[in-house]
Formats: sequence, structure tokens, C-alpha cells
Amino acid sequence: MSYPIDDFVDGITPKAIESLGLPAALDDAAREAALDIDVFLTQDERPVTALDAKVAAYRDAALSHLLKFHGTQAVDVNLFRWPPFLYIPKGANPRDYWISPAPDDHRYGLEWTSPATATANMASRQDGTLFSFSQLLNEKPGSAQSSESGVGVFYKPPMSLGVIDLQPHVDCTGTLRTFLEFSPQLAAGHVEVKAQLLLAAWQQIPGGFDLLGFKQFEVATSGRRDQSHGPELLSFQRSFAGPSLSAPFVVQGGRTYLLGVVNRISVTSTLTSNTGTPLPPISNTGLRVWGSMNCVLSQIDILTKRVDIP
Repeated sequence: MSYPIDDFVDGITPKAIESLGLPAALDDAAREAALDIDVFLTQDERPVTALDAKVAAYRDAALSHLLKFHGTQAVDVNLFRWPPFLYIPKGANPRDYWISPAPDDHRYGLEWTSPATATANMASRQDGTLFSFSQLLNEKPGSAQSSESGVGVFYKPPMSLGVIDLQPHVDCTGTLRTFLEFSPQLAAGHVEVKAQLLLAAWQQIPGGFDLLGFKQFEVATSGRRDQSHGPELLSFQRSFAGPSLSAPFVVQGGRTYLLGVVNRISVTSTLTSNTGTPLPPISNTGLRVWGSMNCVLSQIDILTKRVDIP
């Protein structure tokens, strides 16, 4: 970072200016781990446990980089009561957010991953981290794939009927890979890898949850890619807070809701042979389409948008 040497005022030093540096989307360790996944996927023998280990190494490297630049909430020390809208990770230090202790019911309450075959995925209500990984199956190159990881809070409305606004604070980083180099086999159609965040609400019912609704947000996309495109490895980093990532939900008193934030990686494919028939299995040396995303969910704000019946 460069700066005119005579421009410092009010005690702002060159060292202070250096602290304004912003992080790269991925550091060297995370990028090397991402490339290691891609090299592994070129092998004919790919044990699931070995792939999970490669993905876990990438997840840990990217998450370490992301946490280095994770900030904390500024507070007004004159206000002592825990804000009723503020929910934080189960293991978080409440002093990083407010001046008083956090009630137990204002900490993250549930974590999950999906589907069961997504063994590399991770979700933690303890620290609010989410990781999802998904790839196109070489034995079924025309079939879409997706996987998810989620964290949620339990919410009991203080009003009889009203509308709330779910507003999480999320920092994300990830990688999207498209590699379609399997000539002389000709293919029609395209692939696309998307990293998405979803805000969802469920009502807790005996034995489970009933989905009430969700809103989907795109974090990054590879765009539609076919055989005419060269190999691409896209790294990204994005942060969301406030209205830029929000969803309204109608709630009723006397009920318990699960309000969740979901990290999803989806891989869509319309690939067929050039004659329109299904493609045969393709060697992973010529077809590698995958994506991953790390997220840190530092807090969830649940704001009262409207009270219809107190």
C-alpha cells in the first residue's frame, strides 16, 4: 500500500495506514489446498475417505484465512441489557458483542448438513462456521448435485401475530471449478456451479419441523460453461450484513420457530451427447466440475418488522 509521506494528520501513522489492508479472496495455503483437490480428482482410484481428507484440508486452510479478518460488533457501553434481536454462536464471548451476558436462548441452537452422503460438509453452532462441497459425478455427468450445511436459532415471538426480518451477518470464501476437456467425445449442454446462501423458517412440530418458507441469495457462480470454454478455477470472497441479506417471515405467538442460514453448493448439468443421448461415464482426467464454500456466521439479527396483533 502506498501513501504520500506528508499526508498524515491527527496522529495517523504509516503503521496505522498499513492496518487498512484488505484480505485476498484466498491465501496461498488455501489455493494450494484447492488445487490439491483438483489433482486428486484426476485419479482413477478416489476413495471417499481420501477425498474427504483433501476437502477437509482445504476447508481448514480457507477457514483459518477467513477468521483472521473477522471483525467484532461495536457496542454502546451505556446500554446494559442484552439486545432482544441479537443471537450469537453458542461458544462466542458475549463481550465481543455487548456489555452484558447473553441469555442461553439467544445463542445458536441447531446445526445440520445434507445429504447424508456429503461427509465433507461441516456446520457448527459452537462458532457459526459452515462448509459445503459438491461435485459433478463422472459416472453420471448429466445429473445435478448439491449439498448444504446450516445453523439455526430457536425463536419464540413476543407478539400474537407479526412479521420479523431475519438478518444474519456472514463472511464467505470459496472456490468454483469447471473443467470440460474430454474430446474427442462431443457433448451438448452446459454445467454451472453456484454458491448460495438461503434464509429459511420452520415451525417446530412434534417429531420435527415444518418448512414455512425460504429466500435464496447467490454468492458466486461459474456461469454456464460448455466444451467451448477452457478450464476455470474461480476464487471468491463476499460479506453480507443488514438488508443486503434479509428475509421476512410471518410468526405467531405461542409457537416455536427455527430460523436458519444455509450454505449451499449446487452443480447443475444439462450435458448430453451431441446426438441427445445420455453421456457415458467420463474419465475424471477430462471432466472435473466442483465447488466449495466456507462461511462464518458471526451473528443473527431477528428484527420486528411489523406487529399486527400485540
